[in-house]
Amino acid sequence: MIPWRQRCEEALKAWTEADALRFWRVAHAGPEGERPLFDYRFEHTFAAVKLARWLAPRVGADLQVVECAAWLHDCRKRLNAPEAKDHHAQDASAAVADILAGTDFPPEKIPAVRHAIEHHVGLRLTRRLEPLETACLWDADKLSKLGAASLVHFTCIAPGFRPTDTAAILERGLRWVDLARGIADSMNTDPGREEALRRLAFLEAHYDQLRREWSDPMEPAAP
Repeated sequence: MIPWRQRCEEALKAWTEADALRFWRVAHAGPEGERPLFDYRFEHTFAAVKLARWLAPRVGADLQVVECAAWLHDCRKRLNAPEAKDHHAQDASAAVADILAGTDFPPEKIPAVRHAIEHHVGLRLTRRLEPLETACLWDADKLSKLGAASLVHFTCIAPGFRPTDTAAILERGLRWVDLARGIADSMNTDPGREEALRRLAFLEAHYDQLRREWSDPMEPAAP
């Protein structure tokens, strides 16, 4: 049988590379063929997988379910798809069984994977999600949008949407920090919330520093 992690990564990579090539409309040519300028969806997902592996054992969640859901939660999401037509959570959930067919993933756990994927959307929650595996996926997905790696991901993908410069990155970053505060407040798990607050503090300090450097004249450093 095929290892399920291998199948998940291969299926995800095939989708994200094809979509990234469509999005950028230009590629780097090399020995392995055409590669997109930046495969944002794969990089984001891999960050979420790392966080799923970290978070699930800390809260007693089923690691197989949470990690599998992390690999596949955006496996049908397209870059710059119109929001009104974005049904990626439902589409990803529907693809799970086919992707895992012929692998060593326990079939009885597939419904839990699908439930987690179907409920990972949105940047704020009004109540904690259940079961725990679904809560963990939401936290891992949102944590991947906070912190140092998220800055790399957002900066690399930004020129694909519109022309950008330092001032525009700063403006969008300050707006994102406001959204990030809501994300931190919405975390389902205690470890997730603690990590979100650490990452939020980093983002606030980063954009504060960028604003100071880009001011005219440059603002004095905080005492």
